[in-house]
Amino acid sequence: MRVFVFRPEPDAERTARIVADHGFEPMVAPLFKVVRLSDIAPEGSFDAIVLTSGNAVPMLAEGPADWRDLPVFTVGARTAAKVREAGLDDARSADGDRNDLIDLIGRTLPAPAKLLMIAARDRKEDVSERLKAAGYDVALWTAYAAEPVSALPEDAIAALRLGKVDAALHYSARGARTFIALAQAAGVVDAAMELTHVTLSADVASPLIASGASTVLVAEYPEEAAMLSALEQVLARDAASAKPATKPRGSLKRTPPTIELTAEAIPEESEPVAVQADAAVEAHPPEAVAPTEALPEEFTPPPVAPASAPAERIAPARMPWLAVAVAGLAGGVVGAGLVFLGLNQDAPTVSVEQIVELRNRIDAVQTSAAATDRKATGAAEAAAKAGSDVQGVTSRIAGLANAPATDTSALAAQAQRAEAAVAALGQRLDQVSGRVGAVETQAKSSASLSPEATAAARIVLAERVRQALAAGRPFAGEVPALTKLGVAPAEVSALTAVASSGAPTRETLLAGFRKYGATFQREVMPASESWTEKLIGLTSRIVTVRPVGDNGSNDPATLPVRLEAAIAAGDMVRAAALWGQLPEPARRASADFGTDLQRRAAADAAIAKIAQDAVAALGAAG
Repeated sequence: MRVFVFRPEPDAERTARIVADHGFEPMVAPLFKVVRLSDIAPEGSFDAIVLTSGNAVPMLAEGPADWRDLPVFTVGARTAAKVREAGLDDARSADGDRNDLIDLIGRTLPAPAKLLMIAARDRKEDVSERLKAAGYDVALWTAYAAEPVSALPEDAIAALRLGKVDAALHYSARGARTFIALAQAAGVVDAAMELTHVTLSADVASPLIASGASTVLVAEYPEEAAMLSALEQVLARDAASAKPATKPRGSLKRTPPTIELTAEAIPEESEPVAVQADAAVEAHPPEAVAPTEALPEEFTPPPVAPASAPAERIAPARMPWLAVAVAGLAGGVVGAGLVFLGLNQDAPTVSVEQIVELRNRIDAVQTSAAATDRKATGAAEAAAKAGSDVQGVTSRIAGLANAPATDTSALAAQAQRAEAAVAALGQRLDQVSGRVGAVETQAKSSASLSPEATAAARIVLAERVRQALAAGRPFAGEVPALTKLGVAPAEVSALTAVASSGAPTRETLLAGFRKYGATFQREVMPASESWTEKLIGLTSRIVTVRPVGDNGSNDPATLPVRLEAAIAAGDMVRAAALWGQLPEPARRASADFGTDLQRRAAADAAIAKIAQDAVAALGAAG
């Protein structure tokens, strides 16, 4: 499959490499060119920087040196990674859209903070205006512009005319409108509308739908990985319909769901189908349709006028096909015998023995037909039994859907034991005869501490770091203090990575899991030809089966359930290990979630070891 990449450089080359890694042939045709405007960076001090696009990252180098100490809020993880590459370590991604960006700023930076927003000339003004309405002091720097090109590249026009391109990726509504205008100017708009258009959101899809594009897909979530996943599913569907000779690989091994339907006569009083379709389209415009968990829904233009109601037809009586075949066989043999007798009844050469032999053959055929009819009856009974089994499976699934909530008594008991352990540790600290209360002052004023005081100080600081990790708060001051108390730099490296910004909380990681939960479940579901497993696979999109607790199973199909349970229990180290066991397509699609989970797991493991070593040292010293 050949895919258009319309992004401006250098993003176009990076996207082209990713498209090629997914098995597609990229065709780079930038629709815009990023140009630097003459406006200079505003002066003054700021509390944070806000970016809505990766194209604004190069402008950070034009600011003063103190910008490198500011937190930088971005819409997505890709822009945040660019910010870190530019030398600004405190990059915070909203992992969503501009609404998520505004929510992230509101949660982590109280108003009235002074924000510097670096934006393009053609932008959505509501970001800065909504921040101002929330009480923030926003300084807007219009630093660059994305200028549309004057014409499509010649090789892109030739590919459209010859039908040598199959799909296109669209990241913005402005880009989609620009592509349509350039295709009209080149006289290839009809061919352009026949492409498979994959869009980042419903808003991006709107101009393509309005222009009459035949196939418009909306990504499952607003990330490039979801757009490429949609292309993979389209390729898998086309490959299944064409029955290719080569065996599919990776996530394409999934068995496509199949639903068998039976046509029924339409009652006279029912509303025509075309009119119902028009009503559905009017109630839910294309821009409001949310992405599905399976293959992104394709858009089909509604009919111009309602079709007339079809005439009522009387369904023919049903007859088992095997019985029809047996009746035809028996009737054919009997009829052939009668014709043979009729044609030869006057012939003197027909003997009584021949007639008897023919009658015996007819009797044998009738006996065989009766036996075949018994077999057909047995097959019908088997089919009825299979139908009963299907109803049983459906009842089991309905029971699972109405199952009671997970018993949390075991978790409550575990929490009580943890509280008891904390209380015991507190008693042990009380036995240090008041020296723990003055340990912070000693750490600041004394160059050398006793072993007992050093161990107690580590315990106090470790508990502070643990509470900050659970709440997602920064703890930049505690890390240097741990180093001064003799903790090796290698042991605090995982803490340093999240000290200034805070680690993802359990609630944040659970929200990230829910974002990719459907993708995880799809990827761990093995391919199967069994009709029962196909049925359960289809219902898995409606019902989620959750065992009570972690039963210790190593079945790959239970990985998503065990992963969610580990995050809910706060065991991030185990959760990170389970995420690493997911299939590669699932890990690739959830790379940002995996990075957050691994950073939190590394920080938890590091502070747990520091606290454990400090308790052991305190016992040895006491």
